[in-house]
Formats: sequence, structure tokens, C-alpha cells
Amino acid sequence: MTATFRTLDVLLNPRAIAVVGASSNPMKIGGRPIAYMKAQGYAGRIYPVNPRADTVQGLPAYPSIAAIGAPVDLAIVAAAAPAVEGIVREGIAAGIRAFVVFSSGFGEFSEEGAAMQARLRAICDAAGVLLLGPNCLGVINIRNRVIASFTTAMEDHALIEGGFGFVSQSGALGAYWLDMVFQRGIGVSSWIATGNEAGITVSDAIHHLARDPDTRVIGCYIEDIKDGPAFREAALSAIAAGKPVILIKSGRSRIGAAAAASHTGALAGEDERYQALFDQIGIVRVNALSEMVSLARLILMQPPASGPNVGIISVSGGAGVMLADELDEAGFAIPPFDADTRARLNDALPGFVSANNPLDVTGGVAGDSGIFSRVLDALGSAPDHDGFVLFIGLMASISRDLSESLVRAFAGRGKQVVVVWIGAPAAVVRELEAHGLPVYPDIPEAVRAMRLARELGAGRQKAQRLLGTEWAAPLPAAAALETRSEIRAQEVIRAHSSLAFPAQVLVQTPEQAAEALSVLTPPLAVKLQSPDMPHKSEHGGVRLGIADRDTLMRTVREMREIAGTRRLRLDGILLQEMSQVAHELIVGFRRDPLFGPLLLIGRGGVEVELRPDCRMAYLPLTPEAVLSMLRGLATAALFEGYRGGPRGDLPALARSLADLGRAFAADSTIEEIEINPLALTRDGRLVALDALSLHRVAPPASRAEPGGTPGEAPGPEAP
Repeated sequence: MTATFRTLDVLLNPRAIAVVGASSNPMKIGGRPIAYMKAQGYAGRIYPVNPRADTVQGLPAYPSIAAIGAPVDLAIVAAAAPAVEGIVREGIAAGIRAFVVFSSGFGEFSEEGAAMQARLRAICDAAGVLLLGPNCLGVINIRNRVIASFTTAMEDHALIEGGFGFVSQSGALGAYWLDMVFQRGIGVSSWIATGNEAGITVSDAIHHLARDPDTRVIGCYIEDIKDGPAFREAALSAIAAGKPVILIKSGRSRIGAAAAASHTGALAGEDERYQALFDQIGIVRVNALSEMVSLARLILMQPPASGPNVGIISVSGGAGVMLADELDEAGFAIPPFDADTRARLNDALPGFVSANNPLDVTGGVAGDSGIFSRVLDALGSAPDHDGFVLFIGLMASISRDLSESLVRAFAGRGKQVVVVWIGAPAAVVRELEAHGLPVYPDIPEAVRAMRLARELGAGRQKAQRLLGTEWAAPLPAAAALETRSEIRAQEVIRAHSSLAFPAQVLVQTPEQAAEALSVLTPPLAVKLQSPDMPHKSEHGGVRLGIADRDTLMRTVREMREIAGTRRLRLDGILLQEMSQVAHELIVGFRRDPLFGPLLLIGRGGVEVELRPDCRMAYLPLTPEAVLSMLRGLATAALFEGYRGGPRGDLPALARSLADLGRAFAADSTIEEIEINPLALTRDGRLVALDALSLHRVAPPASRAEPGGTPGEAPGPEAP
């Protein structure tokens, strides 16, 4: 499935811009874009449209778009919502190819507003023109000084051109981002706030930035995604092109997450399903704008670390230990310096300082800044280390000497270098960052940025492997769904995988149950089979440890009575040999309405929702990808012979689940399959002890007579 994206070139590179609702007051919404572009040096033509003014901010004004009488690429609309449709129609007739609509009062406000928004979208789609908004804060292209926005973030900042692009569904969050990056001296490529997304979406904007030569890193804030496949394709193309996507997704809580009849539905809540996609395609998710900016600074200024080995140089022994703790917890290594490096360091250090890693150059630097310079020169390339973290605190009086030593030793060396400088003078920060050495105000912020930057390499590899994958498309919501009993679900699972089930017989009467003892070895599990009782154990539909004929017959009789009393459709009573269970998994296949079918694997059993430990990914999946999910569980070691315990054949399980996943994705009549538990027995077998499936039906199936035996119930099944 290939998405179609809007081409945003005319929006971001207009040669002439009309501002409808233009104001002579540069503080008003219709006045700010004009004031900003004049101040920042936009080279194109600006045509204010205001029927009550002859000039606006020193520019000739026009009573209408039609009166301009010259080619216009982009119209900025700052007018009341009811007037917008007419303005857009007039603009289309005049040849305008893109509109930025600031106006609110559309889909975010009322049903009437939603209807106006739908008409606006239809008009623009029919004409093949771009629509950003409505209810948006606009767009900025730093390179050509297009500022089709009224954000107040432009009031006090000079524009800095660079490689950081940003896309936001929230104009306010986008404004805060602009203010933050300009304050920290980070260069920006383009900034796009999508608003109500009647036209241009976040996916369109990411797709554009993925191909924009000025953009190196893409930041993104989203609240929801309207087209899952398009978002996935756009993000994949960006990451595979070496442009990391750093994303904030709001709404992480489980409030409002819908759960189906299965545990899979409860575990695969809304945020978990988003996170599964982010993990699968290599998007880096952060929780705050400050975290996004900290990570981007490191990516934009420094090369990726080639490995996990870090050298620590600190003017404080305590800070060096804190750095070592944080780096170790983040998965980095702090190995000793090699013999040659130690020899050079010993020559540079005072006699009372040891050439260890972390290296404490001590507070003696305050009296002799040359110690710091000699140490950094002695480190050279330090072949056993992939990067360095340097800690400095205060020392304003010698800050110039220290920063010059840092630049001389590390600028452009090709190894990742991070500076943590508590209380660094602003001028020194600017100097170091001008030479590509990012400065962080505290240890945790720096180490988290390093950890996330290290994940980006793995993310790009994931994206490159997934490019061109034929993803299964999401389906519209089903008109009706019906749960199938365990025995019916087994039919689907057996048809498409080699998963094992216990030795079992399906019976309808106590007499058939007695006969089944000739082929089954007690103790037995006895399970009522009905599509109306998916969770059997919670309603008396499961009895365990049945060992003799009389008890078995009585139990089957009681199960039939339960079905009759509860008016349940009855597929029969399933008798299964019991297994000695060591550990349990849950396996679920589910159709996500936004991104398509997914596989969930987790620690199973009755505590599945109490202590979740699960992984999710979207189909199709290779056996290798499924095996990676299995081994990514926190409890994975329990299934691979932990402390002499039983060892399950996880590669074989992964192959079976990949096969079942392909069949599930291809069969649109199946909404969900769950196996819970999939047990690892004490003799090392992986056995599906219970299952259910959820199917799309139209019209809904009619109910059988209470307690009756359906006409096509499976007969007794030999082990």
C-alpha cells in the first residue's frame, strides 16, 4: 500500500503572498505576518488585502484578491470563519495555489463549523490547491524568510538558519518550540503547524521534510494521526534517509482505551499501539520539548558514537562518579584507558592524580588551567573509546582557557564529545557550540541525549529494512462481531500454524465423556465451549484435576446445566489432558483501526493485566522479527532455560506465529485471535492451553436454543 502525499513546495517557497484581512497594526493577527516578513527580509512580493485601507504597513493595499492583478502563489487568510469559503473560491479563481487559514470556528468548535470545514476541504481538493489549517498558526521557511504565521515567538528572535525542522498539530506547542530553539542558538529549516488538518497533514509535512535538503532532523508533536499508513510511510522514508524523527505524542494515559472481549484488547490500549509503531520503525519518542531540543543539539553538532565506550574527564571526583553511574545505567561502558594513553596522561597530570577512567583532574585546574589543556592533548584519539564526556563546574575566571583547550582537542575529531558545564558563561557556551561541541547544564540531560542518540542508529537500520514492506491495510469498524469458542478458534490456528495443543476430545454428553477416558490420561481439564462465554474460568466454565469416571460424567452434566441456565449457545464440552506448566505466554493478533493488524506477545496467565510485560508490532513480521519480540520480554529468560528450568523452542514458535500472522492479516473476516496461555511445560513443550477468536459477521449470527447442541458441532477428537 503506497500513500499519496501533497507536494508542499509552493507553500514553503512562494514568490508572492497575499494577506487577506491584513492589518496596519503589527500586533494583530492579520498584521503580524507582514511585519515579520518585512523585518526579516522576505524577498518576494507581499500584497495586503483590506477593502478599508489604501496602504498597510507601508505597502499598497487591495480591496480583494481579484484586484491584485498579478500572480500570487500563497494566500494567508485572517478573516472570520464564515467569510473563508468565499475568500478561498476567489483565490482559486485568481490562480492562487496554496492557502494558510488562521481562522478558527471550524471543526474544533461546532457541527456547523465542521460542515464549513468539510466544504473548504472539498473545494481545495477539487481545485488541486494546498490548504494548511484552518485554525492553524501557519508555516515558516527560514531559508527564504517566508513567515506565514502570527506566532509571537517571532517577536524577539533573529532567525537562525539550520537543519532542525518541526511539524506540530498544536500551534502553541510549535511556538514554544521556536522560542526554545532560537534561545539555544539552534538553526531551523522549516516549521509547519497543521491545525485542523482539513488539507495538509502531519504526514504530508514529514514527507516534505524527508526530502528537504535543508532539513537534517525532524521534530514532531502529535495528538492523533488521521491516516496511519501515510504517517508510517512518511516517517519511514525520513528515518531511512538519515533524518531522525523525534516525536512527542500526547495522551499517554489509558483513560478511554477500549478493551475487547480478550486480554489483548486491554493490553493494546491506544498509546501502546502508537508506541508499538514508533518502536517498530525507529521513531524516537520524548516527553518534553526540552528533551527533544537537547537530543537534536547533539545530533546536529556531533557525529554518532561508533560504540558504547566512553571516556570521562571531570574537574570533580564526585561528578565523575555521578557521570559513571548515569552512563552505566544508560547502557554505556567506561573502560580503562589503553597503556599508551595512560602513559601520556601520567606525563600531563600532577603526581597525585591517577590516569583512571573516570579521570578526575581535580580542582587544581582552578590554579593551573594548563593541566586541563595538557590532559586533553594527551588523550588524543584514545583508540579504545568511542566518545568523551567532560564535566566542568563554574570556573568563570578561566572559562576562556578551558573552552579553547576543548576546541583545540576535540573539535572536528570525529568522535562524539559532550560537555556538561554547570554555570557555564553564556559566551563560552556560544563559542563551544559554534565549534560543534554541545554544552549541557547538568548530567542527566546530557546522558539521556547520548542514550537516545545511540538508539537512532538502530532506528535507521529498522527503517531501511522495512522500506517497501507491503503492510496490511487497516479495515473499517465491523458492523458486528462474534466471539468463537476455544474449539472453533483452534480450527483457525491449526489451519495456519504448527502450534501444539493438549491431547483432547470434544464431547456432547456425559456418556461420551466416559468413553473418552479410553484415549485420554487423567487428570483432565473440563471446559465448557460456548461463544457466549469467552472467559470460562470466571463463570464456572472450567474444572481442573478431574481424575475418575464418575466425577467426569457429573462435571459434564453440570457444564450442560450451566449452559442451559445461562441460555448459552453450546459447541460442546472439551476434555483436555492437563500439562505441568512452568511459565505462560499470551499471544494475540488484533486489527488496529489506524495502523492495521498487529501481533502482541507477553507474559501470560491470570496476571496478564496485573503485571503487563508485552511487546507489540504490526504485520507482516518475519520469523526473525517475532523471535526478537519474544526475546525482548523482560521475562524472556524464563522461557530459555533460566537456572536449569525447561527450555522452549522459541525459534520454532516464532516461525509458527509468523505463519499465523500472515494468514490473519490476509483474512479480513477475523478480527482477533488470542492464545492465553501458551504454556511452556516442565518437559520443554510449548502448548496452547486456551484460545478464542473474534470474527466479523454480517448480519449478526442468530442464537441457538439454550443449552442445545449446534448442528455442526465438532465430534469427538482423538489426542
